[in-house]
Amino acid sequence: MKWTVSELRKKQYSNNTFEATLDYSEALEEGSDLIGISPVSVTGDFSVEDNQYFHFNLHIKTTLTMACAITLKPVEVPLDFTVTETFSEDANDEYRQVEGITVDLLPIVWSNIYLEKPLRVVSPDAKYQNPDTDDKKPSVHPAFKDLEKYKR
Repeated sequence: MKWTVSELRKKQYSNNTFEATLDYSEALEEGSDLIGISPVSVTGDFSVEDNQYFHFNLHIKTTLTMACAITLKPVEVPLDFTVTETFSEDANDEYRQVEGITVDLLPIVWSNIYLEKPLRVVSPDAKYQNPDTDDKKPSVHPAFKDLEKYKR
């Protein structure tokens, strides 16, 4: 998913759609909350504005495997989202900068997947007990047991 600027300018009127399946399993870091990632399906199109701005509309689909926050069992999290990215050759622009003469979408797709992933997941079969709403009487430390007789 890498094109040169001249390639994009040539294809803008004839073949401005793309489709790819990407494998980011090597990008998973040890110690991360991501256990696995299925192949990422990316479809989209692009347009060129003023021969300087390159607008990409991306539709990204994948399934992340994350650890349950309670049981640490693997939980599959499907992701299906759309994102628009714009690249510019002008260094003073607020858009992403074209690096050299190429536009590379691989790091863009990965960063958007990371932005879309939930902070934590809970397995549907996990039993969560909230200590704040538990009906049990809180236990008193033995050192403070005698203070109960002074309670009004």
